[in-house]
Amino acid sequence: MKRSTMFISLIVFFMISNPFTIAHAYLDPGSGSMLLQLLLGGVTGVVVIVKLYWERVKSMFHRRDSTD
Repeated sequence: MKRSTMFISLIVFFMISNPFTIAHAYLDPGSGSMLLQLLLGGVTGVVVIVKLYWERVKSMFHRRDSTD
């Protein structure tokens, strides 16, 4: 009984503290293009960083020979 009362109280709290309102927003085609550029730039940056540090990353997972 106590658990269900706490659950209902939590739901009521979130409904009161976060009222649903209509958002008056507009996303033009330029916004989508900008988001796509951000995504592609981030992916390209990660690829360049991995390429620059590939030998270090590879040496972390490479088993060393006992003769070295």
